[in-house]
Amino acid sequence: MTETFGPLYERPKSPDCPNCSCCAAPLCERGRRSTMRCAGHTDASTMGLVSGCPCSAETTEGTHAWRAAMIRITRHATERPLRTPAALLLRALERPEDGPVEDPEDMLGMLKAYRYAAVTDEGQPVITPFGRRYLEARTEARFATPVEVQAVDPKARTATVVVVGWHLERPVTVLLDQLTNETRLTAEELPGRFLEAEANCRAATADEVVLTKVRIAPELPDGWMDGSVVSAE
Repeated sequence: MTETFGPLYERPKSPDCPNCSCCAAPLCERGRRSTMRCAGHTDASTMGLVSGCPCSAETTEGTHAWRAAMIRITRHATERPLRTPAALLLRALERPEDGPVEDPEDMLGMLKAYRYAAVTDEGQPVITPFGRRYLEARTEARFATPVEVQAVDPKARTATVVVVGWHLERPVTVLLDQLTNETRLTAEELPGRFLEAEANCRAATADEVVLTKVRIAPELPDGWMDGSVVSAE
């Protein structure tokens, strides 16, 4: 006698990601929207397989991990810069045409830990894109500027803002968690609020704009927006 318990129900297989060979499309979508990347949204058995996924990597422009890295590097460059020997080594790696690079104080390991430098298969130390970004952040002009929060996307964990000192009509996408962590406002309280921050207001594109030192702006006087407030002479 054959016993049957009806059809076997299985969860449909997720479609493969069209941009990588290691992940399903829904996993890459979550990974791009998280600083934990794809590896942080899977179990231990598959974590190693997706740990190098380019779709969510911090080296891939536009991912949450990349945006977090830009903030980290900018803060490092402007608030607690490298010691002089490490900075000199990084500058030397930026100019390989100047000849062999010397590292008398063994600073290469520090630069590798910050991911500012790497070593080629031939054993040659080279600067990375993060290292170049650090050097740019050391010299670029940064300005205090009002920042208007236009909208937030709690699911994507992003906010759309207008960085007044950069452009009045071209919005900038920033990490929602940066705004909530630094202002202590909730996501629901942010839309329509004016904040203050420091930004590289001469950046060429919106994705290159990096905010630091975000804070709540002082309240504007009544009538400021309709022109009824007249400054004293």
